[in-house]
Amino acid sequence: LKLTIMSKQRTGRSVKATAMPNLEQQFSPQQLASAIRAKRTKMKLSLETVADALSISKPTLIRIEKADTNVKLSTLLQVMEYLGLTFAVVSDDIEHSANEGYADDEWF
Repeated sequence: LKLTIMSKQRTGRSVKATAMPNLEQQFSPQQLASAIRAKRTKMKLSLETVADALSISKPTLIRIEKADTNVKLSTLLQVMEYLGLTFAVVSDDIEHSANEGYADDEWF
């Protein structure tokens, strides 16, 4: 899914960049929400611009940026992709990750 930023003339407040959270800390919904808000504001995109481009409501985007866990995962991933953020699942199973040459069917 490739989305293009549609720029339009805005009136109102300018977007102020927020700091990116420490991504080395243990994952939390708040950390993800902060990263999304930081990326959006660094790109100088308003809530309205992102919501309009993705055809989602502004309140939904606000809920994502406030770490509301009742937002659809597909919507969250759509916002992340639009902003150029990626999501990776990394196993903390030390024994498994240290084991080289395992067969694909032996992942458990």
